[in-house]
Amino acid sequence: MAPLTTINAGDVLTVRVYKVLNPVQIAWANTYEILSDNEYTGESNVSNILQTLRDLFANFERSLLFNEYLVDRVVFSTYVADSRPYDPFTFVSYPVNLAGQYNSPGFRPLPLEFCTLVKRAVPFGRQGNILYRGIVTTRDANITSAGATIVPARLNVIQDAVNTFYTSLRSLNFRLVLASGRNAVDPSTLRNVTSLSVKNDMRFKKLNNRYFDRTRNQN
Repeated sequence: MAPLTTINAGDVLTVRVYKVLNPVQIAWANTYEILSDNEYTGESNVSNILQTLRDLFANFERSLLFNEYLVDRVVFSTYVADSRPYDPFTFVSYPVNLAGQYNSPGFRPLPLEFCTLVKRAVPFGRQGNILYRGIVTTRDANITSAGATIVPARLNVIQDAVNTFYTSLRSLNFRLVLASGRNAVDPSTLRNVTSLSVKNDMRFKKLNNRYFDRTRNQN
């Protein structure tokens, strides 16, 4: 693990939560950008807040994930553009290795290509999307030739979990944001996420798109 020694107020961190399906070793990740409202200095203070954030992100995703999948690790870094490698001196990787907590006896999860879409609303500019795999079973979806939709009961559970996660992150004095830039955050692109909303129509995304951790793909 490389150190993250200081977090300043206004700093944007990239958070990636990796999930795996063993023993096939398929892996995929969700990426978040969070902005700190507080300053943390010193190894102990930074470590404590990162571990608290690790638990929040891991437990949120674990609560929705089907129990055959694992939350493998959570990685924090100073801002890096999506698909770029980490700066080896400014990231920390926490092994988690926790099984998903969702179980639907007698029903199988939909293939991982079926993704649940969560809209990240922002005050201006293009809205953000985040896709979650492995959180909907055949019991939870209506599948037709036109696609798949999530039934209201499961949709409400996912929305409640998303809302709780959003509120809990704010209580830790961090905010979900949308950010972009080549090597650092372009301030003109920084937008606060004001709400998260789960869409009932699912998206079909192949496992080799940018949300997929190619380095662990054994297929």
